[in-house]
Amino acid sequence: MKKSRYRLPVIAACVLLSLSSCKDDFLSPEQIDLVYNEVYWSSEKDAEKAVLGIYSLYRGLMVNAQMYDRGDVTTGYFNRGWNGGSSNALYLPGNFSDVSGNQKSWGSLESYANWHGFYKVIAQANMVISNMEKMSPGLFAEGRKAALLGEAYFLRALTYYHIACIWGNAPVITDAIESSSQVIDSDKLLINIPRSSDIEVVNLVLSDTEKAISMLQYGNPGTAGWGIRANKGSAQALSGYANLWMAFLKERDGQPFDAHLTAAVQSLEDVVSKGGYSLVGYTGEAAVRQLFEGQSTEAVFELNISVEQGESYRVDKGGIEFLTCKLPPLDGDASKDRASNINFVPFSKKEFIYPEYPQDIRAELFWEAWDSNYDEPFSDVSNVATDRNKVTWMTKFASFTVDPARQWNEYVAYFAEANIPVFRLTDVKLLLAEAYVKNNDPGRALPIVNEIRQRAGLDAYTGTELLKEILQQRTSELIGEGKLFFDFVRNNYFPGVSAMTPERYAQEGYYWPVSGNILTTNKEIEQTPYWNGKTTW
Repeated sequence: MKKSRYRLPVIAACVLLSLSSCKDDFLSPEQIDLVYNEVYWSSEKDAEKAVLGIYSLYRGLMVNAQMYDRGDVTTGYFNRGWNGGSSNALYLPGNFSDVSGNQKSWGSLESYANWHGFYKVIAQANMVISNMEKMSPGLFAEGRKAALLGEAYFLRALTYYHIACIWGNAPVITDAIESSSQVIDSDKLLINIPRSSDIEVVNLVLSDTEKAISMLQYGNPGTAGWGIRANKGSAQALSGYANLWMAFLKERDGQPFDAHLTAAVQSLEDVVSKGGYSLVGYTGEAAVRQLFEGQSTEAVFELNISVEQGESYRVDKGGIEFLTCKLPPLDGDASKDRASNINFVPFSKKEFIYPEYPQDIRAELFWEAWDSNYDEPFSDVSNVATDRNKVTWMTKFASFTVDPARQWNEYVAYFAEANIPVFRLTDVKLLLAEAYVKNNDPGRALPIVNEIRQRAGLDAYTGTELLKEILQQRTSELIGEGKLFFDFVRNNYFPGVSAMTPERYAQEGYYWPVSGNILTTNKEIEQTPYWNGKTTW
């Protein structure tokens, strides 16, 4: 059972993870040999270990809050604090006329332009799929070979889906890398393979997802792997996302896309009707806390974060809590609560998140100080924002456990206890509503919208712009979960002031640049067209 928000018991030091504050080491998973030379693929145990290696690499890639930065901070709804938080280059427009300047929007963030971490996950998945497919079914308990292969295909598809949404055109590789004679350098990184089109990347996602769906079974709520190991519902949710993204790409390129809308509807309907999931009632803070601590009835797929299970990290060193959460100082000195070091929501942006506040109860369930009128970051030396209790900060992930091995002068030494959602039922239902509208079936979308609104304390929707209302509900529900910017791109809809101008969107400037390290080591790779001449490298 996970610890509740702000309950601060000391736990046995033997189960804690020791994490370095060095950026290169932060949250890196246990180093796993990508070619697994010590595994002879002779038993189910070998296969299980290899699949868990994919999960470990994927989790290590994602727990640094990069999808929050890419999917939420880029909307401009969050601003960095006076002394810390996410880079403002994520949400400010670039000054590209100043050739020597450093404010070039995403072109200033080379670490986020590097896709090597994603391809390490893919290399592991490729190796697992290639070797496990050769193993005799007799080495496995009934159904286990298919289940493990299904998880591997799902994780490869999910990683390529992220790549498709972030970079668009990218290398596609499905061959296992098993010797130094193949296309890999001394660091086991992908080299000398050109970028495929975004449509080709998503085609692979859809192919892998279909294989995963065929191999996996639905899960059972309350079981050990519920929500944190992929099942058929997880793969169908990914299918829904990938088909809607493909529909967007093909419509952009003037190609037929209706079949992808139909496929998205079918996949998402199956998740809702067959997956065994149910919405969590917003009955109070405790219910919401339990939702984000993980493995709730909404958990379609999420990253497990648990001190008890040895899968956590110090929130004062990194992760989404580092960027979003005030922390109660262990010595009782409120001035050490990190109020000036985290992202906050400026007053001028709040109307875009909860336009029906104060009726909308999510503003109080997901946030502290939503009623604050601060438009500037808090600081003791600010001229206007000097009350730390008026910092509007997100509480979704504010579940912690004290580090018993902390030093005497570490006053906010906590380990994370909140899972990181990838797909949850609210997300899936609202995505289904979007698919219904785009598939010319708005009558089936409206009940979903009203179900979500009713849970939030709102009246039934009576407006005439149903798709915009769906996107509004996705914003109000999923903010902080890495989805919003990609929703806006998929629908060419950017409410509020945004760095995504119509000109940038038309030039596919919603895709990220590629880092100089990749361009230097792989001569087959060309820079993302919009970012030519617009980076600091």
